[in-house]
Amino acid sequence: MVSQFRVSYVLCIAGLLLTGCVDRTELNELGITTATGIDGHQGDWINTYQIIIPSAMTTGSGGSSTGASQSAVHTFSTHGKTLRETVTKSSLEYPRKLYFAQNNVIVIGKKAAEQGIEEIIDIYLRNLDSRETVKVFIANGEARDYLKKLVPPEKIPGQALENIIEKNRRYGSIYPSVSMYEFISKISSDSGAAGVPEISLEGSEPEKLDSVDVFKETSAKSKLKLSGLSIFRKDKRVGHLNEKESIGVSWLNNQIKNTTINYVDGNATAAFLIRKAKVKITPIKNLNHFYLNVDVKTTGDLLSASSQREMKNMQSIDQLQKQAAEIIELQIREGWKALQQNNIDLIGIGNKIHQKNPKDWKKIKETWPKELANMDIKINVKMKLARPGLFGESFNELLK
Repeated sequence: MVSQFRVSYVLCIAGLLLTGCVDRTELNELGITTATGIDGHQGDWINTYQIIIPSAMTTGSGGSSTGASQSAVHTFSTHGKTLRETVTKSSLEYPRKLYFAQNNVIVIGKKAAEQGIEEIIDIYLRNLDSRETVKVFIANGEARDYLKKLVPPEKIPGQALENIIEKNRRYGSIYPSVSMYEFISKISSDSGAAGVPEISLEGSEPEKLDSVDVFKETSAKSKLKLSGLSIFRKDKRVGHLNEKESIGVSWLNNQIKNTTINYVDGNATAAFLIRKAKVKITPIKNLNHFYLNVDVKTTGDLLSASSQREMKNMQSIDQLQKQAAEIIELQIREGWKALQQNNIDLIGIGNKIHQKNPKDWKKIKETWPKELANMDIKINVKMKLARPGLFGESFNELLK
């Protein structure tokens, strides 16, 4: 409902702005693009556009008979030697002028990302109608295949992807939400690296996501899902981090908003909800080398525990806090290990060294990946359980 209101609002505002222009373009002459996908390489590009169909935007839910009778988007692709040519060629087959001011996401095919996306970045920096706030995703396959897929219950897949990454950022903190502006800033910095969330198709019948009939089903057998973190060195994709490695990098980047961590030791288990976290990383010079100092201060709640012991006394609370701190440290070390194995600086250590020790940075700049791979790390985690007054016996104990 919120996304439908948002689209309706955009359509109204766009109409007001456009009718006020001297060289007026009527709203029904525009193809309002909500997502774009890019495949190919320099000299051979395929651009895919996901266009909103205003007549299909009703107030009904995605599963209603009205909402399921027609797709709210139309998707098509064009081919050209340059990205600008692909846009120009859209006029050969699409009756409306493409309008990119409301483009929410850009999906880049995996092969295109590995070849290099310098031209994609360049066109975003040079064109006034391109949004630098657009969210960037890497498709585990061809981008054009992903833009054809519907994402129930949302009618507009581009907005659905934007909502998924935003909800993960706020409530899971596993993968970062990366705008084109943030991506450009990171790869052009001293560290020269960035992480971009990946999406994959999972399930047995992905072709069913191409049809509005999917809204009539209570459970789709396939789905689009955040599945990893593509790592970039400059403008090229050079590797991949899994979920566990990515959340470790999120800790190091101070990007943890809310997340759940689990402690398992034999038959004893506990789950903690992290509500607030502050992480400071500091590169410190030790003789001729740098090591990384990581200070973590976090608060959270105990969600569940299977332990037989009482949880009312301070000794038990201290033990629970220690357990949570151990898990956080393990997550950070897993992320750090992945960065060193890939010789990639996703957390901006090079930027910090350059700012505070410019002379030292000048010496190690050319061999920075090797220097990073040899750095030691020191981690100090302070965990505070915010609601000790609510603790009692575990339910395991109450059953007795």
